[in-house]
Amino acid sequence: MDLRNQETPRRCLIFLLFMGMFAAGWAQTRFITAFMENYYVSEETTFQLYLVTYDKPATVTVTVSLPKFNQTLNIERDSYRLVTLDYTYMITEKDVTSKAVLVQSDAALSVFGFYTAAGSGDAMTCLPVEDLGTEYYISTTASGSAKQFAVANGLEDVALVNVTVSGSMAYKGVEYTKGQSFSFSLRYQQSVQFQSSSDLTGTRISSTVPVAVFSGQKCFRGINNFCDTLVEQLYPVSRWGRFFVLAPFLNHTQDSITMVTSSAETQVFVDGAMEPKEYLIEDVRSPVRIGLKEMSIINASKPIMVSYVLQEFKPGVVTTYDPFFVTIPHSSASRSYYKFVTQKIYFNYLMIVTPATSEDGFYLDHRPLSRYNFTVQYFRAYSAFQVFMDKSEGQHEVYHDSTPFTVYVYGVERDTSYGYSMGQETIYPDAPLPPSPPLPTPTEGNEPEGTLRCLSNGAEYQLPLSMVVDAHLGVSDIHLEDPLCQAAADEDFAFIRIPFSGCGSNVLSEDGKTFYENTVYGTIPGTSIHRIEIPVKCEMEMNETLGMNLHPKVTDVVSLGHYNVSLQLYQSEDFGDLITAYPYEVDIHGRLYVEFKVVSGDQNLQILVENCKASPSLEDNEQVYRLIQQGCPQDSTLQTHAVPDQRLQRFSLHVFKFNSFGEVYLSCNVLVCHNGTSPNRCTQGCHHLRHRRDARGSPVHLAAARLSQGPIVFKSGDLQTSHTVPSFMLVAVIAMMAVLSALALAIQKRVLKSRDYSLLQGAED
Repeated sequence: MDLRNQETPRRCLIFLLFMGMFAAGWAQTRFITAFMENYYVSEETTFQLYLVTYDKPATVTVTVSLPKFNQTLNIERDSYRLVTLDYTYMITEKDVTSKAVLVQSDAALSVFGFYTAAGSGDAMTCLPVEDLGTEYYISTTASGSAKQFAVANGLEDVALVNVTVSGSMAYKGVEYTKGQSFSFSLRYQQSVQFQSSSDLTGTRISSTVPVAVFSGQKCFRGINNFCDTLVEQLYPVSRWGRFFVLAPFLNHTQDSITMVTSSAETQVFVDGAMEPKEYLIEDVRSPVRIGLKEMSIINASKPIMVSYVLQEFKPGVVTTYDPFFVTIPHSSASRSYYKFVTQKIYFNYLMIVTPATSEDGFYLDHRPLSRYNFTVQYFRAYSAFQVFMDKSEGQHEVYHDSTPFTVYVYGVERDTSYGYSMGQETIYPDAPLPPSPPLPTPTEGNEPEGTLRCLSNGAEYQLPLSMVVDAHLGVSDIHLEDPLCQAAADEDFAFIRIPFSGCGSNVLSEDGKTFYENTVYGTIPGTSIHRIEIPVKCEMEMNETLGMNLHPKVTDVVSLGHYNVSLQLYQSEDFGDLITAYPYEVDIHGRLYVEFKVVSGDQNLQILVENCKASPSLEDNEQVYRLIQQGCPQDSTLQTHAVPDQRLQRFSLHVFKFNSFGEVYLSCNVLVCHNGTSPNRCTQGCHHLRHRRDARGSPVHLAAARLSQGPIVFKSGDLQTSHTVPSFMLVAVIAMMAVLSALALAIQKRVLKSRDYSLLQGAED
């Protein structure tokens, strides 16, 4: 069935356990959905579809192939009707079914689906067919059981679907594990559901035609430890974004977000008032999960998907309520008009996230927002208005006279809740306009602001295109101190990269801090006249410290401050055969090859491994042996290898063991310096004991890092005589490359004996 020449649809929103597709045409609007499995299955378990019209009446048909369902409704303009499906339409099978739900309308329509059961509920948004895609990544949680996702086809006769698994899952009696793939086909109006006890986040779905993909959990156990069902429709990779604004719902501080990428080595900067921090998503099947304690901004180097799990309890209208699961729309996809639906069984809330600094200009159900009970959060240039709507029933609309925004609709009641987001669906040119009551003149001072992001290899600046247009300039007229370093268009922004070295960037050092400076200009072509001039500066603090325990799995790259620090182990001195599996087995007569690397665009960074010790475990402070002290080697087997860059260090060491222990861990203090602060602690290098007082008098360095790693274990034949060398646990803020070597067992014992203490007995820390 070819729908490409049919009418443009509006938006489709659906609630819980409802998998949906939306196709539209000049004559009809289409949605395809599927009712995923709920933890509670009884006669009270229903899937309720709210069908909402706009400026025209609509004739709507809802059908299911098997079990057979067919209902046609005539809905007045600017109104809604309810269709209820009972639990027999829920997908409980382990194979392809014909339970997909098809909604067709002859006029613009939105569909909201509420999933209801005793003590369980949630919500999700269904996208129009224009917003569906052929590539998706699943997002679930690490808590509870029966993680699940579903795929529905409602566009073509056959969709060929491939699944690449993250975690583990079974299909048709075959168990598939991380990295394995399998395929299946879906006919028109068919759907399939998959479940697993393991976290499926990062599972890739690809299809020959656009399909709808939904993710969730049959049983989620959050802070309250009670089973609850979660569900959300996922945006395809083609609809992901790079810039997000988040605000905790209900003043929570223990909710969590998950960030998923489709590309390796994606840098993500989370800017919060309390804990701004940079992260690295290393692999598509290795998501980053963090707590959301405050209003924050997420800026990513590549498009990502962000999901939010509400799980905390706070005193309020009810004291115990269930979690819910929503996706976060990226900010450039927002718009200024929405219709949505609430149910009277819940205490309902509307959250508006916007660059507007006040409630002026917002209207909810044709009344100024100021007439409602609301709270507000502020961060940077953004506001989040949480509006209490009490136990309201039916459709609502919210709009602003000029400023686009995103919205979240959610509700709580004793032992149940729901939530969904809006804003990322396609905006159609013939969308109905809201009623036009007298609107206040937009206040001054609400102009959008640019965003500066300091990264490991330079900086990035986003300038709103509206500022460029207001200055009667083009994107190519935006440049740095070096006019050849120009901006490029990126969605609603002029985007420009600022290297730390080049493009006119200056490096300044003051009081142990390093600053990277440049200026963003908007210049009239052919002149030296600037209509835009924005100084930008990135600062690297002096004494930031951060700890991170990565035992036993090595994390190759950790983002810390403005830099990425990597630690890798190799099997030979050519440093070409990277070790990727841990614990790492070694031969007692072999050597371990270690590489530390700082990934940064600033070539003037330096590193010093100041202190390093070995111990049978990371927690053992009694049995330790010093390898490096005050930058001086304390063991004769440490060997340094040549490197092409001062931001890179390579060492090797002979393996060893503590008596009666099968593992060895290394713990090291590393200092990061900048050439601009010379002389500094890194250039001073080794300080012998007699010079320690002088060393304290010249402690200039940019950052200090505590690094450790382990374990390295022995091959089975060497257990009686071999030792374990730890892999390194990376901790650093603006950290650097540091490399360790180790010691040969025989030489070590002789050295230790001459110092009147034994490695086998431990040493004083």
